[in-house]
Amino acid sequence: MKLKNLYLVLLMLCVSTVIFAQEKYEQAVIMQINKGLAPIIFLSIEGQEFKTLKVKGDDVLDKYFDYSPLLKQIGQMRNEGWEVWNTNDSQTSSSGVTNMTYFLRRKIK
Repeated sequence: MKLKNLYLVLLMLCVSTVIFAQEKYEQAVIMQINKGLAPIIFLSIEGQEFKTLKVKGDDVLDKYFDYSPLLKQIGQMRNEGWEVWNTNDSQTSSSGVTNMTYFLRRKIK
C-alpha cells in the first residue's frame, strides 16, 4: 500500500511540474493583402480587433507579390520580442488578390 501511495505522489509531482513549467505566450497575426493597388497590412494581437496599416504604393515594386512592407513590420515586432511560429503561404484567387499571413508569439513575463 505504501508503494502505491509513493507512486501516486510521484505522479502528482510530475504532472504539476509539467503544468506549471509551461511557458505562457501572447499571440498575434499579421497579414498583407495585395489587391492590385497599394497593399494593406492587418494586425491583431491577442484577438483584438484588426488594426489596418496602410502601405504607400511607392513602397512596393510589384502590386501583387512584394511583401517587403509586411517583412519590415515583422522585423519591428521581432525587436519587441515577438517570434514567428507559423506562416500561411501566399494564395492567388481568380480576382488576382494575393495574401501572406504570419503568426507570431511572445513570451509573457
